[in-house]
Amino acid sequence: MLRCAATVGEAEGEVTLMRNAARRVSLRAAFVLLLVGSLALISTSVAFAQASGQPGGVTAEARDLHKLYLLVLTMALVVFVLVEGALAFMIFRYRRRDDTLPPQTHGNNLLEVVWTTIPIVIVLVLFVFSFITLVNVENDSKPQTLTVDVQGFQWQWAFTYNENDLGPGSDPNAKGTFTITGTAAKEPTLVIPVDEPVEFRLKSTDVIHAFYVPEFLYKLDVIPGRDNRFTVTPTKIGTYTGQCAELCGLNHTLMRFTLQVVSRADFDKFITDQLAAANKSAQRP
Repeated sequence: MLRCAATVGEAEGEVTLMRNAARRVSLRAAFVLLLVGSLALISTSVAFAQASGQPGGVTAEARDLHKLYLLVLTMALVVFVLVEGALAFMIFRYRRRDDTLPPQTHGNNLLEVVWTTIPIVIVLVLFVFSFITLVNVENDSKPQTLTVDVQGFQWQWAFTYNENDLGPGSDPNAKGTFTITGTAAKEPTLVIPVDEPVEFRLKSTDVIHAFYVPEFLYKLDVIPGRDNRFTVTPTKIGTYTGQCAELCGLNHTLMRFTLQVVSRADFDKFITDQLAAANKSAQRP
């Protein structure tokens, strides 16, 4: 009888060891799977961001905003994989097999510290990078900046250029000015030079509008009685579409405009032609 009891005890011990070994193997496999999945998500986050509709932008500031977007997206994907992976592992690994009550655990100090610390670290990282990006994007102290006065009204835009404020080489004593005003029949065209800081000064004559070019990854409200401004440095020549992004009335959808980013030579020609046309119009009786 004693020998039988010893044999049964040894068998149960071997079964326990086998279960513990299988549990360790399962934990290692789950950890490796989660690690590989997280690394794969990190390595493909840029492609995923492009596929999700977030453009890379056509300004230096938009690149900073896009990098912040990729950081937030990557962290969100990693957290999603870890949480959902742990949840799936717990469901399948510790699913109920019989009516036996499993061992009860009442609190784990290390685990509580970990799941409290990780969200705090994530929030701090996002705060720091968001603050740095915001400071860089809203830095309006760039020298030799071309300034365009933007006026929003129901339901179009007017863009005013001043000859004494056209960026590098501008004559501070020049007094020429011209305005391009859009109509319901003809959308206005805003022309700016590539690789030069451009400041937009925003004003409204009636209600709240919003100046928005999707490729800027940035928009700013145009508010009556308040001068809002922001600066961008376009880095890619091309033609883009802008619009009002704030519901401003019945014909809100008419508030569209075309943005052209051109070379400095083409921009100078544009300015010369517009000033000549403005002077000719002023001389008419």
